[in-house]
Amino acid sequence: MKRIVPQLQVGFFIFMIFILLGGCRQYGDQPTVSVISKNDKVVGMLIRGTRVKGEEMPQRLKIQLIKSGERVAILGNFSKHNGEVLFEPLVPFTKGLEYEILLDDTVFGAIEIPKDPVRSPELLFVYPSNDTLPENLLKIYIEFSEPMVEGNSLEHLMLVRNDHDTLPGTFLDLQPELWNVEATVLTLWLDPGRIKRDLIPNKEMGAPLESGHKYTLHIDNAWRSKRGDRLLKSYEKTFVTVPRDDTSPKVANWKIQAPRANQNSPLEIQFPEPLDYFLLKESITVKSAGKVVSGTIEIEVEERVLRFLPDKPWEGSRYVISVEGRLEDLAGNNLNRPFDRIVGDSAEYDEMDFFTREFSVD
Repeated sequence: MKRIVPQLQVGFFIFMIFILLGGCRQYGDQPTVSVISKNDKVVGMLIRGTRVKGEEMPQRLKIQLIKSGERVAILGNFSKHNGEVLFEPLVPFTKGLEYEILLDDTVFGAIEIPKDPVRSPELLFVYPSNDTLPENLLKIYIEFSEPMVEGNSLEHLMLVRNDHDTLPGTFLDLQPELWNVEATVLTLWLDPGRIKRDLIPNKEMGAPLESGHKYTLHIDNAWRSKRGDRLLKSYEKTFVTVPRDDTSPKVANWKIQAPRANQNSPLEIQFPEPLDYFLLKESITVKSAGKVVSGTIEIEVEERVLRFLPDKPWEGSRYVISVEGRLEDLAGNNLNRPFDRIVGDSAEYDEMDFFTREFSVD
């Protein structure tokens, strides 16, 4: 959504005209009344009819609000426009309320300002998007079409195993919850204490997920947006689990398809396994001679493929793909080390901030 100016010049604004047929009460020689919307606010009223013609007409008109049986005069400016009278209120009209038009202090028309249509929020994506996941899955992302109410997310989520076993306590109850700045993406962490095999929660309660089972994440439509509207519908994501993944991704194993020079064709990187969707978008950059190449990243094929679309055609040169060491797979194994070391593992892991791969554009 986006955001009177004195003497509104109608022709200079893009606006929607709502012709209200049933919304006007009937009076003798009734005018035709329309409203003008700009930036989602009702900022004007156009009055047409035989009784509003004449240069002196604006001075003979008044607008008043009907509220709780009372009449409240509305301050604003009247002006003539192509045989019509334009009224610009000092404060935009309130949607859903009724206003009367008076001519020489006699009511001869009324209009109800239309309310906005209900726009229910939608669940856009659940990541990981594939339906076969490791039993030590660490995170699930839920993306919505608009900002959602924060703080009670777990009330709207239920994880069910094999279609009948409800699994409480699967997700960490974090406060504050892990939302992006826009409050459109929620990060759900499966309990790391139950995933790491040496920790007490794992020994006492077991892992949140077990290999060889089918799970369904239910998201109910009682979840509300910050505008107060419920989700358009309830949603489900069903997946099956396979054995643990305790191996860090290796940049050296990525398959790179280089683009051609003087074209805007994408650079394509294929991964042997699905990677974390949002970390992929944040942790990979393309550089040329030490400078970042501007462009757009698209993640596809169940987070197994990244395509980089440059803003300008590629030049014949050598390029570097720079990858932050924090990039993870679905089990939380980053480029430097696995999330959960096997008991007795004494391997030393070098911490690197960045990993690189080079490619040439011919």
